[in-house]
Amino acid sequence: MTCIKAQSLITVYINDELEIDELEEFTGHIQSCEECKEELEVYYALLTAMRQLDEDKNLSNDFNQELKEKLERSQERIIHLRFNYYRKKGVLLLIIIIFAAFFSLYHYLIPKEQENPVEESSFRLRTSFMEERFDAPREELNRYFEEQRGN
Repeated sequence: MTCIKAQSLITVYINDELEIDELEEFTGHIQSCEECKEELEVYYALLTAMRQLDEDKNLSNDFNQELKEKLERSQERIIHLRFNYYRKKGVLLLIIIIFAAFFSLYHYLIPKEQENPVEESSFRLRTSFMEERFDAPREELNRYFEEQRGN
């Protein structure tokens, strides 16, 4: 993340409106860039003091300590959300594996239909109906071809 991008997200961070991916990038940048960290400290002190005055609360004595605690909570939130994400993926994978194992075992353990070889049958294929159906058209075709040859 660039310093310009991080500085544009300072007020969004202070108002707790960052998405998890942006929050992770933002906190990583703030921890590694002293200029942006100082900018965050100034904005945090200013905006928090204004919010406390608007709400008629007593002003905090140590904004830097509050900011450190907020950054730590942000890191814990990132870790917690990432852990939940991977935990859900793991549970989903486990469910898929259990279903696959269940259906594999079910298919393997179900009783197989026993083979019953046919030794003798009364079934006979009737072919005479085909000869009767196609004899008349065949004769007509033959007559037609003979007439065509004769002409």
